[in-house]
Amino acid sequence: MLAAQIEIILLITGLATAGAVALFVAPVTTMKILFGQAPHDALSLLIARHWGLLVCLVGALLIYSAYHAEIRVPTLIVAIAEKAAFALGMFISPFRRRPAVLVMALADASMAAMYLMYLTGL
Repeated sequence: MLAAQIEIILLITGLATAGAVALFVAPVTTMKILFGQAPHDALSLLIARHWGLLVCLVGALLIYSAYHAEIRVPTLIVAIAEKAAFALGMFISPFRRRPAVLVMALADASMAAMYLMYLTGL
């Protein structure tokens, strides 16, 4: 079932993931909206921007893999690791009480589960 719809799944989830570009472009505003706190020093700002760029690039790879099956397996392995780590980190942090963070964590956990199901043929 997933195999028949994987291209559209990768396109939609890739676009959602690539939305992290907002963190790269406007880290202070984005962090304040999502987490209720903004980076306060140069190092925190650098790490937030870098994280936003890396997540955006994972989204770009997901979009690309929707049209290029030959890179799908390694892309999904990277995406599963990134999304599972983010979801787990958010679920065990105090930020899980923030609605936006909970939605992002649940979405990433769901995406990781879908990708894993696709890779295992379930």
